[in-house]
Amino acid sequence: MFDLRLVAFDPNGNRRGLLLHPLQVEVAFPLNDLPALRFVYSKRAAGAEMIATPCEIGVQWSADGATWTEYPEARFLLVHRDGDQLDPAGVWRFNCPSYLWALRKAVVYPHATIPPANQQRVFSTSASGGFILHSLLTEAQARGSLSGFSWTFNGSIDTANATWSPFMGMAIRLGTDVLSVLLKLVEYGLLDFRLTSARQLSAWKPNSGALRDLTVGISPVILRAGQDITAAPDIGSLKDMASAAYVIGDNDIRQEVVNVGTSLPWGRWEIGLRQPGLVDVGAAHTAGTAALVNAVAERVQRTREITTSGARWLPLRDYRPGDLILAPGNDGVLQPLRIRQITLTRTARGLVAGNLVLSDRFEDQDLRMTRLLAALAARQ
Repeated sequence: MFDLRLVAFDPNGNRRGLLLHPLQVEVAFPLNDLPALRFVYSKRAAGAEMIATPCEIGVQWSADGATWTEYPEARFLLVHRDGDQLDPAGVWRFNCPSYLWALRKAVVYPHATIPPANQQRVFSTSASGGFILHSLLTEAQARGSLSGFSWTFNGSIDTANATWSPFMGMAIRLGTDVLSVLLKLVEYGLLDFRLTSARQLSAWKPNSGALRDLTVGISPVILRAGQDITAAPDIGSLKDMASAAYVIGDNDIRQEVVNVGTSLPWGRWEIGLRQPGLVDVGAAHTAGTAALVNAVAERVQRTREITTSGARWLPLRDYRPGDLILAPGNDGVLQPLRIRQITLTRTARGLVAGNLVLSDRFEDQDLRMTRLLAALAARQ
């Protein structure tokens, strides 16, 4: 039966041992964001002494109870705990961010030979996301930060040995933490990332190596209702619908963009779009068009409750965030859906369940449009 377990490690070091008696475990793995672990443990339980001092927690999975594997993104830093010192049960709650959270403890310094401009580190328009990130990581390690951290790309090629693109100049305020820079690079559509071992970061050109299509081939991943999926709740909203956008940029830039090809149920609905950084009409028109692309249909949040008992396909083993799989969509019909997040829970009795947050091709397009808007504002 599929199961999860927790293992304690020394900081940047060796294994301490198993945490055999967690009262509750919840772990979430989002795409292009920070995984997070929460668990509950009694300080009176065996193994509690291993988490009484700073440590790392690894989450391992097993499909048979005999072979255990640590998922590559499942190394966490034990940096927060809370509990009642008068609780006779000695129950404490632990919140652990991904090891990648350590990037918050490295910040942007000026370049060694290029003076900052307005207290900002400036990268030219020929800089890629990979070049920017590699530069900041290398410099941080040279100062003695991120001593246990590694990465699988450089300023020229990504993890898959592909030449970096696209390119975009950036000005980063001095003192900004490197984790914030990484997430901003994702927001601008300059790269995708994930941890590929406990303390190792991998990054790819956007929409490439981090995203797998598991709907094709001789054995596609198909999550079926009743076998892999126990519930398929959707939340739909028309609140973001619009057929006209009024874009306001800098330097008195004002531009109306109208979608004339789609009629909405209540006629013309307008949205205002304030985009600091836009300084020409062409960019404003592009921003308005991007905002309207997906404003003509209902927005749907798709959650799929999964079971690990009797399921053919198991999370972490068979699929991960970023994968395109086949799962019940509208009316329960199988359709290609991308995994945006995997969340798993384990009870004290060892019962593992969870859910997936999924998106369809329209939401993938919406994400690309959102990235375009962010990049347009940033590059001006």
